Amino acid sequence: MIRSGLFGVAALTLLAAVSSSGSERSVDEARTVAVVEQAAPAAASGAEGIRAVDFGDVAQPGSACSDGLRFAPPSAIDVSGGVSQVLDLARLTQLTVDPEVTYGDLDGDGAEEAVVHVTCAYGANGSIDSLHVWDVDGDRLVDVAGLDEPGASASGGRPPAVEDVSASDDGVTVTWSHYADGDANCCPSEQARLTYTLDGNRLEAQGDPVISPVRP
Repeated sequence: MIRSGLFGVAALTLLAAVSSSGSERSVDEARTVAVVEQAAPAAASGAEGIRAVDFGDVAQPGSACSDGLRFAPPSAIDVSGGVSQVLDLARLTQLTVDPEVTYGDLDGDGAEEAVVHVTCAYGANGSIDSLHVWDVDGDRLVDVAGLDEPGASASGGRPPAVEDVSASDDGVTVTWSHYADGDANCCPSEQARLTYTLDGNRLEAQGDPVISPVRP
């Protein structure tokens, strides 16, 4: 699923310089920088709305790979065909975008938003999943909200993976992998289902997660 590519020395130097210059930015500030630099395709303002956007070619927030880099993440991570370049050669850090995008009118304005699932893989088996809600504002793509940690009650105390995403006018329902006591890191035996609603620029969890065994 994850393809590897190598930056040249010059590209790595440029990346380090960009990362260093943005090292004091907060995650929210970094997301804002990523937003304002991206123009929406012309078709996104038509009847198809945000469904006209190919998120496999849309730069994703640098915060999605913050745990997989030895330096401060860039404000945005360029992707092409759903995959980034290798961002950190020592850790083989790389971002991939799930081609299955989920759509729903999450803010009740009559237009759909897109929920995009991305995975940052690094090291031997490190992996962080995150979700990002995107909207179209005029001629701009806006990263409205992000989510990368469901809380200990929905994860079993270890970083979970996103197994499934669905959306409706009531919110975004995410199925996370969930570790039961005694589970090895490779093999969570349970799953946690939790619904989130969009509140401004935040995805807020609603109620307690529903824990169930993973179906064989």
